[in-house]
Amino acid sequence: MKFRHVRAEGPARVDRQSWRAWVIAGVGYGFSLAAIALFAHNDCGAASIPAWLDDAITEWNEQNEDIQIQFVDIKDSYVWYMIPDTPEIGHKDIRESIYQIVLEHGYKVTDEEERVTTAKPPSQDSPHKAKKCWTRSFVLDIENMSNTTAAGRGGGARPGLRQRMLTSLVCEDRPYWFTGFRILQ
Repeated sequence: MKFRHVRAEGPARVDRQSWRAWVIAGVGYGFSLAAIALFAHNDCGAASIPAWLDDAITEWNEQNEDIQIQFVDIKDSYVWYMIPDTPEIGHKDIRESIYQIVLEHGYKVTDEEERVTTAKPPSQDSPHKAKKCWTRSFVLDIENMSNTTAAGRGGGARPGLRQRMLTSLVCEDRPYWFTGFRILQ
């Protein structure tokens, strides 16, 4: 007796095609989730605290026992701290002290002028409302990186140079000042 190969027609063929479509869709979905996780991880890394900043704030607190900078939260890609508002120190002094912490660690001001804006620092006493804030951006040139070039330097880009940007916010919210740092890698 000879067996003849019979090609499946009708519902059996449709089931195989839909099964293949489901497998392809599942693989595509898996790749999509992996890509989202990768990009989400990179964005969240912007709100991590670099060791130098943590050390600088600890050093500040040791030198200024009457005005302590306290960690509050990580919110909206900023690492937030609070500083008590005292009559002895004005808001310009607080802003300059915060900026000095950044400048002492190799960052340079990208624009000499501060900007006034709003932000919603994480407040423990009041709802998260927009507060008046002063902002300033800084840049740090990082040398000795392999296979990197600086962006925006035209044809004279030096290999091995990478830039890191830091943005600071100093916001008034009586009886505290809130300061936020965001570092983009």
